[in-house]
Amino acid sequence: MKKIFISITLSFLLPVIIFSQDIPSSLSKIEHNEMMNALKEDTLLAQFVTRFGDPEELFKNFKTSIQKADSLYKYDQEHIRPFSNLGCTEHFKMLPLIDWFTSNDSLIGEAGVAYLIKTDDATILFDVGLNQYDSDPSPLLRNMKKLGIHLEDIDVIVISHDHSDHIGGGKWYGKNTFSLTSHQINLGEKQILTPIQMTYPGLQPTFTPTPTKIAKGVATIGVIPCPLFFANTQEQAIAINVKNKGIVIVSGCGHQTIEKIIQRTERLFIEPIYAFLGGYHLPLTEGRNIDKYYQYFLTNRLPWKPLRASDVTNMIDLLKKKGIKFVGISGHDSCDLSITMFRDAFTDYYIDIVVGDKIIFK
Repeated sequence: MKKIFISITLSFLLPVIIFSQDIPSSLSKIEHNEMMNALKEDTLLAQFVTRFGDPEELFKNFKTSIQKADSLYKYDQEHIRPFSNLGCTEHFKMLPLIDWFTSNDSLIGEAGVAYLIKTDDATILFDVGLNQYDSDPSPLLRNMKKLGIHLEDIDVIVISHDHSDHIGGGKWYGKNTFSLTSHQINLGEKQILTPIQMTYPGLQPTFTPTPTKIAKGVATIGVIPCPLFFANTQEQAIAINVKNKGIVIVSGCGHQTIEKIIQRTERLFIEPIYAFLGGYHLPLTEGRNIDKYYQYFLTNRLPWKPLRASDVTNMIDLLKKKGIKFVGISGHDSCDLSITMFRDAFTDYYIDIVVGDKIIFK
């Protein structure tokens, strides 16, 4: 496996400066009243919010986090350099190993993500699933065995962000690590790229805050801060430059927002975006694994102003305006209605994200 190259920008040196700025976070009277009315009208929402602390303080902190994140993102956008030597791959294949939907009953679906990405020069495991019941072997390892994928086939592991459904389970959340099953197995000498500083027994994961070349034609687009109402996260996506096609984006949850992912990709590449695949967190309605918790807290919105169908329509319109050819939305964090809206909008160019079904561009 070739050496991984990290393009360091000044943003790696300046987050402390930007994040230490004293940004006003007081609530206006309108904001305060709107929040109190919403909590009064929705008792379940009030229970959720107060579980994390005082609503007014949470709201203030959220406003501050958004302002700081936007400042850092703007700085990064102005200072990152476009890739000049990334090259391209003639072949792209993505095999979902973990997601909600499966191609047959012998495979395990769950509310997590693990995608195997193969290009001319690299085989990449993007995220490692949820393993909700802390089983061994995990759903990831069981699906890999069913699909004939061996651990030694994988060159690089990329973690999109440190939520439990992407790092192998809740037991690893808060410990700045991850696992492919209930215990941390020997990963040999694999390269590991992480959006925050993480550890793994016997290895030194590479923290990749800025856009990072993984292999010929393959890179991360850099970490983008993603404020959530109850916590902040840092997420990165993968970009693959497919010859004569353009850039294929693979996302874990898309907490960064589709808009920012597009803006960042356009800053890094002269090639057009060809496809958007993966998780984009669009929980319009409840059902399957999507519950109120998804709607209230796991988007970059206020809990009492959840995502609406008009917002999803705007995202679809943006992708169409940009001329993006193919779209596939993960069922692990998006509801059936959102998926149906994208499928109807892109018709023959919509790709179902299904464990066991290969997605191939060449």
